[in-house]
Amino acid sequence: MRLPSCMACVRPQNEDSENSKRIDREIKLWYRNYNEAIKLLLLGTGESGKTTIIKQMKILHVQGFSQSERIEKIPHIRHNIHESIYDIVCHMDPLGVSLQHPKNAPAKGHITRLGFDGPAEYDEEYYDRVRSLWQDGGVRECFRRSNEYQLIDSAEYFLDRIDLISKPEYMPSDADILRCRQKTTGIQKIEFKVKVPKSMQGGVQNFWMFDVGGQRGERKKWIQVLEGIHAIWFVVASSDYDQTLREDHKQNRLREALNLFEDVWQSRFLLEAGLIVFLNKQDILERKVRAGRSIAPYFPEYEHFNAPGDEYLKTRSFIRNMFVNLTQKRVERRQTAWTGSGPALGEASRPRECYLHYTTATDTDNVRTVFWDVHHLIVTHALNDIGIL
Repeated sequence: MRLPSCMACVRPQNEDSENSKRIDREIKLWYRNYNEAIKLLLLGTGESGKTTIIKQMKILHVQGFSQSERIEKIPHIRHNIHESIYDIVCHMDPLGVSLQHPKNAPAKGHITRLGFDGPAEYDEEYYDRVRSLWQDGGVRECFRRSNEYQLIDSAEYFLDRIDLISKPEYMPSDADILRCRQKTTGIQKIEFKVKVPKSMQGGVQNFWMFDVGGQRGERKKWIQVLEGIHAIWFVVASSDYDQTLREDHKQNRLREALNLFEDVWQSRFLLEAGLIVFLNKQDILERKVRAGRSIAPYFPEYEHFNAPGDEYLKTRSFIRNMFVNLTQKRVERRQTAWTGSGPALGEASRPRECYLHYTTATDTDNVRTVFWDVHHLIVTHALNDIGIL
């Protein structure tokens, strides 16, 4: 009777030993994959378009979104509709904007009483109220003044598609998912593979891309993913020149992006990483400028800036020039430790290069073109670092 008892005692020890070996093998495999992968880090202020870039990588390199992932986005997209109409109607009174049709007053009252979280159920009665409000001239006027308060960029896109989104059988398209707004908290990662040109050894290269929240309260988490990064993709919402931060209504969004970029450029943690700036949301920037909303009231130095082209081309050149100027400033040792607002600063031991691209992150063709433009640069830097080129 004792022998089976002893065997029972030995078996768990053997199982523990096997589990330990399996875990060791998995750890070694993870480190090997980690060391072989080119690691990209998306940085930038909140709502600059970083998460949209991650989604585009999934579309371009990871076979897109599954049906379950599309279904998962439906409640978020419907909440984006509510968030949009709620924020618009709540700011009508403070901005002195009245409804064009008084008959829409009950609908306005109903939406405001629902609060930011929205209805428990998105039924046809709810959608009818939203339709009536979105067609009201006063609501449209308040929407046109959305730079004076906080409103998601996709508000018009989703409100214009309410008939489709309200259908019971609605299934989000890629365009819908790209425009779906959810605040990024913590750290997101996507892995994908890209073919390497034969001129650069050929084969397939693994990429790990990290996305971290851009709001001030999220930046203290950036330190967790800085080690071993090959390239920084710094994403700028170029169209935010006339808006303020959600977390600080006194701070201009584009000014905040410039300040943050300067800290990233001078960070001693990132001296070895390539830096690529995506001057994003060019579609919205062009639409604003062509509607007569000049950058000059927010950046007076624009009045003395000269560049060829129309007002839009001049504006985007001006924004680009502000970032280029920061890369030419002498690095200063202003702090030596990580803070909640930005990385520690140091002095570069070698000249650094910065590459800038105009982008529209919601445009898959545009992102595909830009990615291939920077892909060669990233792979070249990475292969140089490990002595292959």
